[in-house]
Amino acid sequence: MNTVKGALCASLFFISSALANPPLVGVSWQTSSELTAIAALSEQVRYVARGIAFVEASESAVEEFTKRGFAILCLDRPRAGDRYFVADHLHFPLPQGVELVFDGGGEWALLRMGPTARLHEAPHFLWPLPDNYSLKGWLGVSRRAPKALQTASPAVAALIEEVAAQRLQTHVEVLALKDPALGSVPGNMRSRFTVHPEILESTEYIRSQLAAALGDRAVKLHSFPIDSWRVTSHTSRRGNPTHAPTDTTAYNVIATLPGTDPAAGYYIICAHYDATGVRSEGGWDWQRDPAPGADDNASGVALVLESARLLAGQQFPWSIRFIAWSGEELGLLGSQAYADLAAERDDKILGVLNFDMIGFNDLQQRLELVTNPGSQWLANEMVAAAERYGIGLAIDVLEDSGSRISDHAPFWRQGYDAIVGIENHLPADPTTYGVREGVYRINSQYHTVVDLPDSLNWELIRRITQLAVATLAQYGLGEGMPNLAVFTGDLHSVRDDDLRVRVSNIGLGAVASSFSVQVSRCALDSSRCEVIHREQAPEGLTPGASAELHIPWQRFGEMVFLIEVDAEGQINEVNEADNRVFQRLRLVPQSKIAVFPNPFLIGNGSVLRFSGVPLKSSVQVFGPAGDLMWEAIEDDNAQRRLGAEANEVLWHGVNHTNIPVGNGVYIYTIHSPEGTLLARDKIAVVR
Repeated sequence: MNTVKGALCASLFFISSALANPPLVGVSWQTSSELTAIAALSEQVRYVARGIAFVEASESAVEEFTKRGFAILCLDRPRAGDRYFVADHLHFPLPQGVELVFDGGGEWALLRMGPTARLHEAPHFLWPLPDNYSLKGWLGVSRRAPKALQTASPAVAALIEEVAAQRLQTHVEVLALKDPALGSVPGNMRSRFTVHPEILESTEYIRSQLAAALGDRAVKLHSFPIDSWRVTSHTSRRGNPTHAPTDTTAYNVIATLPGTDPAAGYYIICAHYDATGVRSEGGWDWQRDPAPGADDNASGVALVLESARLLAGQQFPWSIRFIAWSGEELGLLGSQAYADLAAERDDKILGVLNFDMIGFNDLQQRLELVTNPGSQWLANEMVAAAERYGIGLAIDVLEDSGSRISDHAPFWRQGYDAIVGIENHLPADPTTYGVREGVYRINSQYHTVVDLPDSLNWELIRRITQLAVATLAQYGLGEGMPNLAVFTGDLHSVRDDDLRVRVSNIGLGAVASSFSVQVSRCALDSSRCEVIHREQAPEGLTPGASAELHIPWQRFGEMVFLIEVDAEGQINEVNEADNRVFQRLRLVPQSKIAVFPNPFLIGNGSVLRFSGVPLKSSVQVFGPAGDLMWEAIEDDNAQRRLGAEANEVLWHGVNHTNIPVGNGVYIYTIHSPEGTLLARDKIAVVR
């Protein structure tokens, strides 16, 4: 087929009656407000990359995109059974049954595959397009932030000196070789392929090492399913496709170092421990051939195990989870299962430090940190830690918000902050920055049976492990001054319809005394602020911890607030620039139904809000004579296009034919999806 270069689209049109799914639309965006508007008009956001959002949208929404000046980069209409995949570094020709939907300039592409497509014939890393994709990593300022510049702590410096290359090498050799004493000789290489029975020996080794550091009760196995088609698709690209396994189960290994504050959330240090040999010369049989995966990714697992050993003796305000993922090579399955579960539980994940292939480079002690916009603070903090403690790493930070090649990607999808530390992004691509600059040579052993310990740079792995340990250890052992801070997003509404405000100490020293927190309501242009709440926060806010204060409020609508911390300057801080912030909120009732404004003045785009409406409930408005004038359903497509938030229905004062109603008193009713009357009252309409 003909290839499509640059930011172009293959627009594919089929007969409407054959469609099983809504159209997938690629819409251009530049600013966070544009991205928010695109999401509000769409039925579902499926994926976001720099400059393009893929959404499911109705025909009327596509028309609205055009009216508002958004460029439609792609419009694709799938047939029943079609699936979408994101492919890294597109190669041609594509197998039969695989269509190019969008070409992201050669670095990535969106593919559509029919139900009969032979996935194993596609020579790409294929990531299924998510059913939904969070915008949190793209919008506004992160709720966490880098600390102000601090001096190095002797305690942290002493701790990272305990990182030993020999211990790291031992971990890699045990994971890659059956008998480390024999070395890399034929017949002595292990397999850590996700569904190979031998991988369970590595699962147990990782579990035992984490238990030795943190205790048996701190370590859990998290199981998740592996569909047989995943294995067949992966292994049949090269080698023998006849050994198709049945559906099976794989295991993530999770160890927790609890913090002093159970509500403070947790950081994750992680790496995947499964491996593959699918790129081996002459083919690869997953049942008979080894998959030692020394660099990819026993090197990252060794970092996780050593980090757990060193950080286990420290005390932190939040918890740390040390996780070894399985199923990464089959499509990030282990991390995806965990990230989905974490989002479902509303886990407070403060940041994810993922490491994948960190030991092959023999040209320079160098690391690349790949981040998306929302996670930039985490990469910046790691760079600062490397400089602060003289670790001796050349670090390049790459903002690649579409990166899908490792276990950080599922966390980006759910809106969590995450980075991946890797020797070169991508390790086998000759066009990457590291190869072009002569600071990295292509990893020819990547995904082969000769990815062995003999080829690794143990000093590089040691320094990257020092970086991981130092980044978090300074919160437990660091020395310095406190730094009180509030950020956009720290003020939020809660189920009781009041407000909560979070104040963080992002410095290295504890806040020993109490401090003032003041919240003011301002005009929508941030002027004329009036204090609505002031109190003294409790003393003893440790480094990295936060305090959450309750503010009685129970008022609704669009509002602007000013949050100020320690306005009197009583706390001696490193930096006071982040002690105040303005925040705009649209407050919607959570515990009751509220209708406002009432009276309702029609005109100039005004809107009446039915807020606190349960999911899929119906709202009806009746005229003075009792006739039904207008109705809507919470969370339907029409309300989404109007920009309604969850649990909210918007009315512009019009009837069913979109004509404004006249002056008078109208009756509204709200019924649950089951027909139960939830509310009935009057609205005064003025024109």
